[in-house]
Amino acid sequence: MPPITILNVAEKPSVARALADVFRQSPGSIDRPMTRGEAAQIFACDNVMFPSVFRQGDGRTIHGPDIPHTMITTSVRGHLASHDFGPQYGWSACTPSALFEAPIQTMYKSDMEPLERMLLQQVRNVQAVVLWLDCDREGEAISDEVREVCLRGSGGRLEGRIYRAKFSTVLTQEIQRALRSLGRVNDAFVQAVQARSEIDLRCGAAFTRFQTLRLQKKFDGFDTGSVVSYGPCQFPTLGFVVERWARIETFVPEDFWFLEMMIRLNEDGSTVPGVVMNDSGGGGGGAQRQRAQQQGRAINLSWRRGRLYDRVLTMALYESCLEAQEAVVTSMTGRPKNKWRPVPLATVELQKRASRYLRIGSESVMTAAEELYNQGYISYPRTETEKFRPEFEHLPLIQSFTGVAGVFGEYATKLLSNNNFQNPRLGQNDDNAHPPITPCKAVEPSTISDQTQRGIYTLVVKHYLACCSRDALGKETQLTLKIASEDFTAKGLMILEKNWLEIYAPWERWSTGQGELPRAEVGSRITPTALLMKDGRTTAPTPISEVELISLMDRNGIGTDATIAQHITTIQERAYVTKDAQQKFLPTKLGIALVEGYNSMGYQLNKPDLRREMEFECNLVASGQKNKGPNYCPYIGKNARMLQSSKCRSPQAR
Repeated sequence: MPPITILNVAEKPSVARALADVFRQSPGSIDRPMTRGEAAQIFACDNVMFPSVFRQGDGRTIHGPDIPHTMITTSVRGHLASHDFGPQYGWSACTPSALFEAPIQTMYKSDMEPLERMLLQQVRNVQAVVLWLDCDREGEAISDEVREVCLRGSGGRLEGRIYRAKFSTVLTQEIQRALRSLGRVNDAFVQAVQARSEIDLRCGAAFTRFQTLRLQKKFDGFDTGSVVSYGPCQFPTLGFVVERWARIETFVPEDFWFLEMMIRLNEDGSTVPGVVMNDSGGGGGGAQRQRAQQQGRAINLSWRRGRLYDRVLTMALYESCLEAQEAVVTSMTGRPKNKWRPVPLATVELQKRASRYLRIGSESVMTAAEELYNQGYISYPRTETEKFRPEFEHLPLIQSFTGVAGVFGEYATKLLSNNNFQNPRLGQNDDNAHPPITPCKAVEPSTISDQTQRGIYTLVVKHYLACCSRDALGKETQLTLKIASEDFTAKGLMILEKNWLEIYAPWERWSTGQGELPRAEVGSRITPTALLMKDGRTTAPTPISEVELISLMDRNGIGTDATIAQHITTIQERAYVTKDAQQKFLPTKLGIALVEGYNSMGYQLNKPDLRREMEFECNLVASGQKNKGPNYCPYIGKNARMLQSSKCRSPQAR
């Protein structure tokens, strides 16, 4: 029987090259010269052995027998098709609210037409198609677009012969596993992406036209060719920045007062005779005070009340403490304390940690991570999963790092000895598509020439090795004293075993405070060395940081793990916000005006509620509980009614 000829379609050229490399490494395979098609490179390899593609399709692993296949491999470049309104719904041809019911056309832009023609030509001579698009919802939608072109090009001959490969890295063993467990395109995921895309197009276009036509003449620097854009995700993202700015602008500082105590203890816990010192430095002779300060170990205690905003009340409590002179030890506790190792790394956490540790913006993080993935350094970087499958083999991966010079090799060797390895913790989230972000190739970071990619790779490796380590162990002590009616406490920590903190240095630390405290006897009386009343003033919050912004977006369902960085970049490109060197955001005059303008009309479009509701509806579609169809999401209706209301009409239309 002649070999089965398969067209393999990847999402990007780098993945197509990686697939071709794996196919040519198959025992007995025969590689053919690469050819350049109209729009992409085309690789060919004969006699690639794996179970017949026609026995597959349900995603279950097939163990044999292996038969020869001819693998034709090429790629697209993301989405093939685009969607827009027809010319009869141009800017001057209809009202913005009409776009909520206008028909949407599917089209291929000029730069994608060569790819479409190439696929139409390639499917004429193949017996099956395997789609190697990224294994997330967006990749599923692109798979559907490629499937539609392939079915059209084959005249329906390939119906039922288009398969979906599930993989998270382009490593040999992962691709070989995918070739034995081919499935189908997840149509529920496709519908969910199409639903979100339609909502974003209708709402984005309608509100962009409305606010551009209404507001562009109100701001300096905007001419008739400028567009004041709106996006269902970018606007709540802008809203978080403006809300923080508003809190800063309306902040009114308040004075507060608090008490501080210092005592001295010998290392055996015995007390050192002290002299109560008030804020004027009085309370005893200078020589006696000096002797007290030179003996024992100083322990600083904080007031359990924290602070008070009433000076008279604070002064009264302070004077009662001075009159009491002696404090009584009411509690002395010591207990083991752990600092837990991190859970496996997902996309949102990668973006937050890269911003915090490396001062790299979220868009740059994802660009660098994608390139590392394409080169086989890390697994697929767009994932929500925070737990490893039980069958994941950690020890061989850690073993590969023992040959790397420097910190990684030393720590990996230590991790594999003395029972130091621990299976990673299980996080809460699992997208059931990709594993957590992990290193796939053990190299010395200095061999990666790009500085941003080098930093991201280092972070991913450190995080993974930390996940496979033991928790840091310490001993916490807490001392509580009562003087008059007031309680004062001190905490200290002694680190017994750093464990995962060793590899995560210098980014992760465990503050020991005052170290392990001497054990004072409960009931003993201590004369404070110092007892002071101090004042302070509340300060305004700082501008929102990128870490905080990503956290708020993730918590409120604004964007996905794959698009959060894109939305943050968009509001910067639209000149709605600026970002400083400390990764903090401030809104521009235009950004403030947009949010406050809608708020003044009673429409809080900057709030995340509408988008959260829409994402919930799309998740129902993705899980198969709801179908994409007419009136599938009340989100569109709410926005349409908003633009049709009298508050949003032009004065001439009222």
